[in-house]
Amino acid sequence: MKTDIAIIGGGLAGLTAAITANRMGHSVVLVEKKQYPFHKVCGEYISLEANNLLRWFGLPVEDWNLPMLHNFRITHPETKDFYSKLPLGGVGISRYKLDEFLKNVAEKEGVIFLQNTKVEEWNKKENHHFLKTNHLQFSEIEAKLLLGAFGRNKAHFATEKSEEQKQGKGFIGVKIHVLADLPKDRIELHHFPGGYCGISAIENDNYCLCYLIDANMVKSEKGDLQKVEDKILSKNPELNRYLHDFKKQTERVSTAGVFFSPRPLSQDGMLFIGDSAGMIPPLAGNGMSMAMHAAVIAVEEANQYLIGKSSVGEMTKNYESKWKLLFENRLKMARTLQNIMQTNVVTRLSLQIFNLAPPLFRMAAKATHGLEIPIPKI
Repeated sequence: MKTDIAIIGGGLAGLTAAITANRMGHSVVLVEKKQYPFHKVCGEYISLEANNLLRWFGLPVEDWNLPMLHNFRITHPETKDFYSKLPLGGVGISRYKLDEFLKNVAEKEGVIFLQNTKVEEWNKKENHHFLKTNHLQFSEIEAKLLLGAFGRNKAHFATEKSEEQKQGKGFIGVKIHVLADLPKDRIELHHFPGGYCGISAIENDNYCLCYLIDANMVKSEKGDLQKVEDKILSKNPELNRYLHDFKKQTERVSTAGVFFSPRPLSQDGMLFIGDSAGMIPPLAGNGMSMAMHAAVIAVEEANQYLIGKSSVGEMTKNYESKWKLLFENRLKMARTLQNIMQTNVVTRLSLQIFNLAPPLFRMAAKATHGLEIPIPKI
């Protein structure tokens, strides 16, 4: 199969890129290893940076009666809770529902989807990318351009290991949907030794409960997540109550090997988007919108290349320059907040400081956010 653009990975970044590129007039093939719809480990909060872009995709925000999130709470078992308004706010929606919606939009508009399909080999010849897959009908794909949206798992596209990976400092993420008796307009974060848990409303009166924990602490319990929750997360009394009182609506979904070190933004003419360009710390507060924004700027530069207005080198340079301008400083702040929330004493002291001087929190939160994502020029 020949195509203008091949996209590996059908998460938010991949789906955004597929719809945008298709609307620009390019043929698109998207390869996804799973079958839609499926659950993903994610905080399932998308900041209002993406509001206009979601509407451009046709997402019926009002019709779905999605919760609008404007308030924030952090708890720590050893100090007073911290409350604040969110500088921008966002919308609660599950990846199960959002990704399925975007996939249907993309497919209806002409994007070809290869689901339950893995890329087994990749090589490049004369500025064309060649993929070999395990798909029965389309085992070979030739693309003028390749976008990597495969998240943290680079598989055949692996680059040198980060210091975090070498030192075994990874994290494990776990998500479950629950029924909760909590304000629908508030995001909560609850600190526990080695990590933190977020909970916020999504569609259909459900809540997304998602936690990130030091992988070594999970290994110490031989991977038994129930024991991890009973012995470690329960050290935060409020979180312990939630875990016991809130009715579970889904099974746990988990992902291992989560690292937050910076990554290369391209490799041999392939542009990385979303978490493929570096895992976005949950404490950025807008990982979903950042993944979508990165996809838009990648496709805009790809379009210039495909219509002959730039070279591969210029496309790559322009994408990396724009990506760094938009996200580099925001991710540095998010990693700083991430490190704070991973350390018991530092988290406690930070909450005490925030309670004494709330504007400091709002300044930190604002530093992780940017301007509204512009609608792509078609």
